[in-house]
Amino acid sequence: MKNRTLHNAFPIVAAAIGNRFGVKVSVGGDKAETDGQTIWLPAYEGDDADYQDYAWGLLAHEAAHIRYSDFTLRFGHSVLRRRLCGAIEDVRIEHELAKDFPGTRLTIRTAIEKMIAKGDFVASSIDDHPANILYSFVLKSLRAKVLGQSALQPLVEQTELALKAKFPKGAVTRLKGLLSEVPLGLQSESDCLQLTDRILTMIEQEFEQQRQRNQAQQSVDEDTLSDQTDTDDAEQDTGDNASSESEGDDDSNPGNPDDEPTTSPDSTPSNPQGDDEDAMEIPDPMGVLQTLLSAGDGDIEQDLFESLKSVLSLAAENVSELLMPSGHEPPMDERAGAFLLRKVQGESGKIRVALQGLVQSQTLNRSQHACRGRRMDSKRLHRLPLGETKLFQRKEIKASPNTAIHLLLDKSESMGYQVTDSQGQPIGSRMPIALEATLALALAFEGIPGVNPGVTAFPGHHDDSVFRLLEHGQRVNTRTGAFSLAATGSTPMTEAIWFGAASLLRCGESRKVLMVMTDGQPNDTLSTLELLQRCRDSGIETVGVGLGLDVSHLFPIAITINDLSELRAQLFDLSKSVLLAA
Repeated sequence: MKNRTLHNAFPIVAAAIGNRFGVKVSVGGDKAETDGQTIWLPAYEGDDADYQDYAWGLLAHEAAHIRYSDFTLRFGHSVLRRRLCGAIEDVRIEHELAKDFPGTRLTIRTAIEKMIAKGDFVASSIDDHPANILYSFVLKSLRAKVLGQSALQPLVEQTELALKAKFPKGAVTRLKGLLSEVPLGLQSESDCLQLTDRILTMIEQEFEQQRQRNQAQQSVDEDTLSDQTDTDDAEQDTGDNASSESEGDDDSNPGNPDDEPTTSPDSTPSNPQGDDEDAMEIPDPMGVLQTLLSAGDGDIEQDLFESLKSVLSLAAENVSELLMPSGHEPPMDERAGAFLLRKVQGESGKIRVALQGLVQSQTLNRSQHACRGRRMDSKRLHRLPLGETKLFQRKEIKASPNTAIHLLLDKSESMGYQVTDSQGQPIGSRMPIALEATLALALAFEGIPGVNPGVTAFPGHHDDSVFRLLEHGQRVNTRTGAFSLAATGSTPMTEAIWFGAASLLRCGESRKVLMVMTDGQPNDTLSTLELLQRCRDSGIETVGVGLGLDVSHLFPIAITINDLSELRAQLFDLSKSVLLAA
C-alpha cells in the first residue's frame, strides 16, 4: 500500500523535490528534458517499479547541473573534448550537490545500479572506438572512486584492459595521475575544461613519443637488416670462392640442413606487447591518435543521463497532459499593502489571540489521575473506602500543532463581480474581501507557535502559472504588497493544488493542510478530484471554502459562505477546528 501511495503522489513529490533543490520542475507531457532552467518529467501513470528511482536520479543530476554548471561555456568543434569535459563535470557537480543534499548520493547510485543490472550501462571493449574507451574509463573510474558508485568497479577494470590495449603505457599512467585531481582541484566547469585540455595534450604527447620510438626501432631494424645483408653477401662471396677451389670434389660437405642461422641480439623482433603485457606497442600511433581526435557523437556511448531521459520518455497514453504550474512573483503595491495591513491588523490580532489561547489550552499540562505517582490528590482520598485506586495526579503534555497550512486563493474573473449581502445591499466584489480575510488569517497563523502559513493565488499571468503571495517561512509584513491583486482569468484549480501541495511537501512540519478558497467550479473537475486524492494519499489534508458555492463534492472538509460579511468569522471557526484537530 505504501508503494502505491508513493506512486499516486509521484507528480507532487517530483515537484516538491525540485523545489527543495531550488530548481523549477514541470511534471507532465511525455518527455524528460532539461533546458538549463527547468526540468521536465512525464507525469507517470504506469506500474514500472524502477521508474521512480530513475526519475529521482535524473532529477537530482539535472538539478546539480542547474545549480553548479556554466551553460555559457563553449567547447569548440571537438566532440571528444566536450564529452570528456562533460564526464568530469558530472562527477564534480554531483559531488557538490551531495554536500548540501547528502541523500542524493544514494538516489543517483540507485539509478546507476539499476541501469547496470538491466545492461544499459556496460564496460568498453578493445573493439570499441578509442574515443569511447577513453571516455568510458574517465566516466566510470571517477564515478566509482569519487562518488562511491562501487557497482561500477567491475566495469572500470574491464574498460581499463581496453584502454591499456589501445593507448601507450605512459598515457594510461599519466591519465590516472591527472584524474586524481578530481574533485578537490576543480571549483568550476571551466576548471573541468582545463583538465580536459591537459588530458588531451598529454595523450597527444604520448602518441608522438610512441611514434618516435617506433621510428627509432624501425631505423634499428633497417640497420640490422642492412648489416645482415652485407654479412650474407660476404659469406656468399667466400662460399663461391671455396666452391670454385673445390670444384669437382664429390665428397664436399653440403652443410647441416638443421643448422639455424645466427643473428645478433639487436636483430631480435620487438615484442608487440612491450616489456609490460598490460601496455601494448601501438603499430600506427598517429593513425590511432587521428581516429581518437576526430571522433563524432556516434563514436562515443550515449551520455548516462541522456539514456535515463530516453527511459523516462513514455507513450502518450501513459502520461498526464497537465503540467506543474510555475510560481511567479505577483505585482507588488507596497502602498496598498501597507494600507491593507493597517486595516486588518486589529482584527487579525484578535483572531491570533483567540486561536493562540485555544491552541495553548490544548498544549498546557493537564492533570490525569493514576494508580501510582509522586503527588497524591487529597480531594480523592474519600473514595478510597469505595475501592478507588487512582489517587495520584500526573501531568499530560500535548504537543503544539506543528502544522503547515497553505491557503490557495481563487482570483478568477468572477471574483471581481459585484455581490450583495444577505439584506440585498451591495458590498463590493469578493476579491478585495477575500484578500483581506486571507491576509488577516495568515497574520494570525504566523503568531501561533507550531503553525507555518503560506499563501498562493491562482491563476497567475496565465492558467499555467500562479502568484506566490507568501511562501512558507516568509514574514507576512514583508509581503503585504502582494495582497492587492485584481480578479482575472479562469479557474485552473488542479494546477494550483499541485503547486500548493508541492510547497507543503517541502515543509518540515509533520501535519500539512491545504485550504482552497474559491467561488467557481474548476476548469477540469475530474483532474481536480484526482489530484486532491493524491494529496490525501500523500498525507496532505484538504479543506474547501466555497464563496457562494457548495464545494463539498470536491473536499471532504468544506464550508459554504454565502454572506461575505461573515467570511472572516467563518474562516476563524474553520481554522480553529483545523488547528485543534492536530
